[in-house]
Amino acid sequence: MLKITDISQGDLLTFKAADNKFKVLLCTSTSRDKSPHFFTFAALTYDSFDMPTTSNIDNVQFFGIGNRKCDYFKYSDNELKNMWSIHPETRPYFLGSYGFLIFRKDFMKFRDNFKVIGNLNIIDYLDKNGNGTMNISNWELVKDFFANRINSVMLERGQKTFKIGAIIKD
Repeated sequence: MLKITDISQGDLLTFKAADNKFKVLLCTSTSRDKSPHFFTFAALTYDSFDMPTTSNIDNVQFFGIGNRKCDYFKYSDNELKNMWSIHPETRPYFLGSYGFLIFRKDFMKFRDNFKVIGNLNIIDYLDKNGNGTMNISNWELVKDFFANRINSVMLERGQKTFKIGAIIKD
């Protein structure tokens, strides 16, 4: 397996959590302008003993919220039309993802546990229109959190699940 040397917006990373099931993170943004460099991810609902592929990712969802109409991080009219056609209950608000932030220096220590399975052409500002972020700094936290606590923590923080198609660009 090739070592991950770089991550880009839209990259899908899979890993095995403590329950031996595969999970998937979607990179929603990267920060490389100034140090420290970091990646922000959305957690997907994939939870299977079978390794995911880009073809079976279409049926999963991401954790987030229908948050607010934002003047700073706007989506295009086409992006909003697609978003609201899939999730009309969120209109007039924007969908945003709950962020999982990993600093590059930390990620490099446990990158061998991840595999990039593809890339999705997702909308910009997905994590900027969310309402929370959690720092993930080590592999033990990743393995345990995604196997045992993600659903209860996301519920506690008011996060819901939304179809991945709502955030894909045409």
